[in-house]
Amino acid sequence: MISIDINFGAFLLSGIFAFILGMIWYHPNVMGDRWMEVRGVQDKGVKKSALPYVASLFLWILAACFYAFLANFLSINNAAGYFALSCMIWVAFSMPPAIMGALYTGYPFEAVAIDTSYQLGGYYMFAAVHILFLQFTPPV
Repeated sequence: MISIDINFGAFLLSGIFAFILGMIWYHPNVMGDRWMEVRGVQDKGVKKSALPYVASLFLWILAACFYAFLANFLSINNAAGYFALSCMIWVAFSMPPAIMGALYTGYPFEAVAIDTSYQLGGYYMFAAVHILFLQFTPPV
């Protein structure tokens, strides 16, 4: 029988931090204006909705839960392992579909670069939070 011992605090906090990273990443003074420009989107008169923010927060927390599961399943217990897991998830599951989608839809590659680098940053946020929990949480 497989014993899964996921640190719920770590995955919840890492999902929240990845979401906050996105709020900073897509801020107009960081990458937001350039991202909108390369996509050809005008921000003027666009009605804002809470749905994308709520959905993004939920999906980052869901991704963080699976990250925690994989880390536990793979017995990762050091910084190098967590950062390697982040890189492998991005290279295998995030970056390829984004590039393939851009090839088929004409989505600008600069926008893809902004989006996928944010995803990698989110996965690094997962690693950083898990490493902090590793340092400050006594072993069970």
